[in-house]
Amino acid sequence: MGLSFHYKGRLTNAGQLTQLVTEVEDICGILGWKVTVFKSEYPEDNFVSPIDKNDYGILFSPPNCDPVSLVFDSEGRIYTPWMKEILIKHEAGEVKVITVKLNLDDENPTPEFSEEMEEFDPLELVYSISVKTQFSGAESHVKLMELLRYLSEKYLTGFQMHDESDYWNTRNADKLHEKMNKLNQFMDTFHDMIEGQNIKSPKEFIAFLKLLGKQIKKKDQGE
Repeated sequence: MGLSFHYKGRLTNAGQLTQLVTEVEDICGILGWKVTVFKSEYPEDNFVSPIDKNDYGILFSPPNCDPVSLVFDSEGRIYTPWMKEILIKHEAGEVKVITVKLNLDDENPTPEFSEEMEEFDPLELVYSISVKTQFSGAESHVKLMELLRYLSEKYLTGFQMHDESDYWNTRNADKLHEKMNKLNQFMDTFHDMIEGQNIKSPKEFIAFLKLLGKQIKKKDQGE
């Protein structure tokens, strides 16, 4: 739970990898962000097919933020290396997906649940990167959006970004602050209400979420 963004794409040219890694390292050094560097060049500046086991590129993150991956497989696609290892070891088959949706902007914030067995493509998890930024603050979120915008235009192709704050599309920092304030209020209310609770079943958890939604609605209305 928390503000996140999600993206995918691939490196335009294998020969650009070294320059991308160097540039990101320099920028993160100035900002004081941690980095992890993998292989910084492809063999003879060419992508490798079929996919090998090597990781190419760089991983970085601001304080209190999930890692941001500009790590590529040997064919040049951005991916999550640790997730790939998990999925490689996982047996093929169906996965039960349980989702809980609570719209904080809805006038009737009743949780929606789905417990259907669904087919899913494991590669979607590997090649779709998700980064939670709520606890790093709005300023870090904006810096990440603008850095990824710059890097995607210079080095990447087929780049897709879904920013839950909508800053990517609007560049509206005020709207981002408003979203983060609402999420922080939600988390504070959640922690206050969950403290001391002894939830023993999914049914009791659903009842708790419904009560949480009503409480948030009252706060939004100033009650």
